[in-house]
Amino acid sequence: MNTVNSHNEWDPLEEVIVGDGFPTSLPLLDLSFNLFFHDNLRNTNQKQYEFGNPPYYSIKKRHCEEHSEDLEKFCELLKSLNIKVRRPKKPQRLEQIKTPLWSSNNHPALNVRDMAMIVGDTIIESSPVCRFRYFENDFLHHLFLEYFKGGSKWIQSPKPLMTDNSFDLSYINEDDGKQHYIDLQRKTHYMDCGYEIMFDTANCVRMGKHILMNVANENQKLGAQWLQNTLGNDYKVLTVSLTDSHIDSSFLPLKPGVAIVTREYIKEKLPPELQSWDIIYIPMRDRSEEDYKSQGIKLASPRVELNVFSISPELIVCHSEYEKILNKLLKKHNIEAIGTPFRHCEIFSGGHHCTTLDIRRKGILENYFE
Repeated sequence: MNTVNSHNEWDPLEEVIVGDGFPTSLPLLDLSFNLFFHDNLRNTNQKQYEFGNPPYYSIKKRHCEEHSEDLEKFCELLKSLNIKVRRPKKPQRLEQIKTPLWSSNNHPALNVRDMAMIVGDTIIESSPVCRFRYFENDFLHHLFLEYFKGGSKWIQSPKPLMTDNSFDLSYINEDDGKQHYIDLQRKTHYMDCGYEIMFDTANCVRMGKHILMNVANENQKLGAQWLQNTLGNDYKVLTVSLTDSHIDSSFLPLKPGVAIVTREYIKEKLPPELQSWDIIYIPMRDRSEEDYKSQGIKLASPRVELNVFSISPELIVCHSEYEKILNKLLKKHNIEAIGTPFRHCEIFSGGHHCTTLDIRRKGILENYFE
């Protein structure tokens, strides 16, 4: 048996990596950070984020401890379902990282879905989008090496140089502060080579021979081209523009023919292959403004709470606040939702799906559309 086998988001799960490590402060607030979290920053107090003024620069110790508690409960739930749970190594301290072109600081592998995915028997690592995540997958290296020695394939998308001019700004309009980002870009550097391949694997959801990828800028477009060229004719990469980056808080397939969305208009934006599916809109829960602001920093949309993780075509794990509504809406599709707490997913920019990398599922490669 190959140590790695996963063709979609829903086949019965056997082994998974769950992220670990809780940063107590934000990374260096450079161009790559500001661009990646652009939508979140511009909807709060952008100047305080940009300059790292307290309390926005620090993440409260209590939030780290509570998120750690919730993640451990999640792991225990997975183990109780007879799923093998693996964890990345954790940085002993946050250190400065440096290339010949820029410097930042390292970051733990907490949201392991973001820069690695399994396609069949292959581990695919994507090109970093943020400088502070450039070496993040090093904390997963020992596991990937183990899987490789067990017979799995292991490839990486080309690592970008990440000069300031590598980043496409065209998708940001003037009203959203485009000039601010232009001002952050330095003058032309002799190492510039135009827009580079930069994308997260969390831009993708796998549906057998079809991979749906969110593409919002030229960097991600190059990523989709690299992925299609690499996978070849056995797969078809479908591109769509639903959000600025990660797709799994906007659209998630739960089984063939069934998916959930967090905004009603998303269905009309999906490619023709998905128009015949049952696309179920899940409304956001009501939250008071005081409750929302009490957590302080937000690096993800509230929609990340609906970032569910499939155990099988009949069972998903969700944020405990959504267990009731999900069970009500998914009952006719014979899908049960088990809720488990995830109190601070907006602070740590990831829900249940983000924090997991499904290594092995029972299933074979199928074509669900043709």
